[in-house]
Amino acid sequence: MQIHRGLPARPLGPAVITIGSFDGVHLAHQRLFRQVVDDAAGLGAVPVAVTFEPHPRCVLQPDHCPRLLTLLDEKAALIDAGGIAELVVIPFDRNFSQKSPAEFMAWLGDGMEVREVVAGYDFVFGRQRAGTSAWLRERGYPVVEVDMVEIDGRQVHSSAVRGLVGSGEVGAAADLLGRHYSVHGEVVEGHKRGRQLGFPTANVAVGTAKAVPGPAAYAGWARTRGGERMAAISVGHQPTFGGGDLAVEAHLLDFDADLYGQDVEVRFVQRLHPDIRFPSVAALVEQIGEDVDETRRLLTAG
Repeated sequence: MQIHRGLPARPLGPAVITIGSFDGVHLAHQRLFRQVVDDAAGLGAVPVAVTFEPHPRCVLQPDHCPRLLTLLDEKAALIDAGGIAELVVIPFDRNFSQKSPAEFMAWLGDGMEVREVVAGYDFVFGRQRAGTSAWLRERGYPVVEVDMVEIDGRQVHSSAVRGLVGSGEVGAAADLLGRHYSVHGEVVEGHKRGRQLGFPTANVAVGTAKAVPGPAAYAGWARTRGGERMAAISVGHQPTFGGGDLAVEAHLLDFDADLYGQDVEVRFVQRLHPDIRFPSVAALVEQIGEDVDETRRLLTAG
């Protein structure tokens, strides 16, 4: 997949497109991408996704800027896996936000010949969200609308996934994403308390832009340069030791190599219990041992 920052340097020619933030690349987004790919093949066109960086809400409502489910590199990789051939990343700012729907489509038309727009059921674009599927049809653009996706009675959309992740309901979030939720970052030095307690952990620096599951203990997986390992994961403020900044720490089962400086991906499979302030270090050690055993049992059982 080719990634373009702004319009492609050379026009792409006939294109079937879908437009959106696509945060999380959840099951509803994936359905859009399948429609784009299928329709593009039938029309002899290029399948294109058009997205924005940063998230438009971070520009228009900075006080309500969401923590992202997928950073741009993650989003691009998932869109690529969906079969999209060209990803146009619009550098979004207040000036761009003032484009009317007509100005937006004219701008886009300089980079491709839009043969069809694949849109979600709630698709809007342009200044004051004035562009809709009906607006496009009135101006001669063929539009294919994809119905709302529901899983177990839940509408699949980014804010729903974000809410589930934030409350630690990672199993339910996975149902809407079609995969386990993950974070990644460089392994940095922490207080090394895990090693002192007999359970060395990788302290993963996730950053502030990314949505992190709510404080709790989780069973999951950690992917390193050497492959993937079961992991007992802690997200929390270390209340037993007086609190601190939110940390994501993963104890990789049956593993004791140095991971400092490596980028490690942590996938969350199931919440084990809330973040707890234990009455003693001994009680904490006992609980970590139980978490490791439960992680092994859950992940071995599949």
